[in-house]
Amino acid sequence: MVRKIDAHQHFWQVARGDYHWMPDGGPLRRDYLPDDLRPLNEAAGIEGTILVQAAQTVAETEFMLDLASQPESFILGVVGWVALDSSDAIRQLERLAQHPKLVAVRPMLQDLPDDAWIHQPQVLDNVRQLPQLGLRFEVLTYARQLEPAFRALAQIPELDIVINHLSKPRYRQGVDADNWQYWMHQFAQLPRAYCKLSGMVTEVGADWTVDDFRSHADVVLEAFGPERIMFGSDWPVCRLAATHEQVVTLAQQLTDHLAPEQQADIWGQTAARFYGV
Repeated sequence: MVRKIDAHQHFWQVARGDYHWMPDGGPLRRDYLPDDLRPLNEAAGIEGTILVQAAQTVAETEFMLDLASQPESFILGVVGWVALDSSDAIRQLERLAQHPKLVAVRPMLQDLPDDAWIHQPQVLDNVRQLPQLGLRFEVLTYARQLEPAFRALAQIPELDIVINHLSKPRYRQGVDADNWQYWMHQFAQLPRAYCKLSGMVTEVGADWTVDDFRSHADVVLEAFGPERIMFGSDWPVCRLAATHEQVVTLAQQLTDHLAPEQQADIWGQTAARFYGV
């Protein structure tokens, strides 16, 4: 049996009030909690998930860790948030990391006005301390932000990092748009860099087809290899363009030419190794 792990999904309660990015209308402005995802996981044969931050607050990280602590929780790990440009970041992380399910941190680089934010000395000093806390770093960027992210993170070779959503390339503009292919290959040269096969459909919209993503998926498969690629549904954000079932099927279609052991990596073994779950 292939162990299936969803390496990227979200839960939220709208009334918490710290989801700055959430549109006023549409399918996302409602609560999404474990009981909503449980039947979808069961239908897809997914045994557990990595729950990823969706708000730039420590309070949301605490909310996610509380969910992960519930009896019979299928949350295997939590990717949280702290203000990495703060002198207080490590104290906060030391406290949060006492919870065994905190596995990584994710600044929302894509939303920051300065693409070079990660180069601030305070940020880099804090990121350098993540490995000794047993934490990984999640790269949430658009393709144009890959270069500054790479130049910063390449200075910390001991850091485990994973690129979220293939760095959100402009799929219908080709693999060379924004030098996406070049910088993904640069990241792949870092032996501790990984990539999530996730977040694709929302970058194209509801009229997407499998062929929109084949070239980009092939680039990351060749660059990172299946042993450094992990599946993520990006549910419920994916609901803007696809159902959970459709996202799972898309990943299957993009990887069904691989050998069984390579597919097993993408569907769970890579995530299990990377996050230690």
